[in-house]
Amino acid sequence: MSILENRRHRETIEAYAYLAPATLVLLVFWFAPVVLALLVSFFDATALAPPGELNFIGLAQYKRALFTDAEFVRSIWNTVNYSIYSVPVTLALSLLAAMLLNTQIRGRAFFRTIFFLPYVTTWVAIAIVWNYVYHREFGIANWLLTVVQQAMPWHSGEPVTFAWLAEPRGIWEMLLFEPLGISLPQLPGDSDQVLRGPSLALFSIVITTIWRDIGYFMIIFLAGLQNIDKSNYEAADIDGATPWQKFWSITFPLLSPVTFFLLVISCINAFKEFTPMFIMTPDGGPDYGTAPMVFHMYNSGFTGQWELSYASALAYILTFMILVLTLVQNRLIGRKVEYGT
Repeated sequence: MSILENRRHRETIEAYAYLAPATLVLLVFWFAPVVLALLVSFFDATALAPPGELNFIGLAQYKRALFTDAEFVRSIWNTVNYSIYSVPVTLALSLLAAMLLNTQIRGRAFFRTIFFLPYVTTWVAIAIVWNYVYHREFGIANWLLTVVQQAMPWHSGEPVTFAWLAEPRGIWEMLLFEPLGISLPQLPGDSDQVLRGPSLALFSIVITTIWRDIGYFMIIFLAGLQNIDKSNYEAADIDGATPWQKFWSITFPLLSPVTFFLLVISCINAFKEFTPMFIMTPDGGPDYGTAPMVFHMYNSGFTGQWELSYASALAYILTFMILVLTLVQNRLIGRKVEYGT
């Protein structure tokens, strides 16, 4: 064996030696639990049952989740509502903030830092602070609502306040249907949430999420904006394009890779969200109206009877839903992304 071959062989062994610790950690704490969870989902395993008493039940846990567990169906609606109302608003406000900070304004570095600070703060701390914001008696939310009502000349009587995190009524039910005296039709299951909207409790958590995530998405959008060739805007100015025309014909198309990336990861994160709901409404909220799928999975696997096999089945249902959503986004939106400069 030549000297060069010996050196290559030694370098290969060294490379595998450096990779071994990380690979071992991934195998033990990542890949093995994923495979084990899949296997466990086909049994009736609980943390309280001896290993020898496991019985193979096939797809029974999946059938239970999709056809007989009303709370899991409610958690699916909660997750969808949370995603629909948080993702688009966060993306829109983040893009607006990025475009404002991309101009020649004073204190840009200061504002970037201020916007980004909530994202680097732990969810637990944010949730605890916002719990006080939404407090019925001394929260800032009800105080601001009272100030606004008292400033209205046509308002009379006591100001209306809300138990933000304990209100089961949907936001459209409160803002639209009840003031107009319209009775909502009785729809099967939880499908009436399409008309009612998310509960005020869930919508309050949505507001908290938007406040936290704007800074991160803004930074990514800002990087995308600064990567657009300025000559495109100079040519548009020569042609007499309006600011809206420049945004719609230049900024938005050339920002589509960034937008698509943020859309995909924000939807994935929204479907996996757990911490703010668990801290702000530890019992799942009024009528289980703030419990997402991960919350229900946690309740099934780590409280009560500790139904680990059922929780594993819920985890794989969630994984499949995220996979399908990502593939649909890639097929419908990914093809329209423009990667030109």
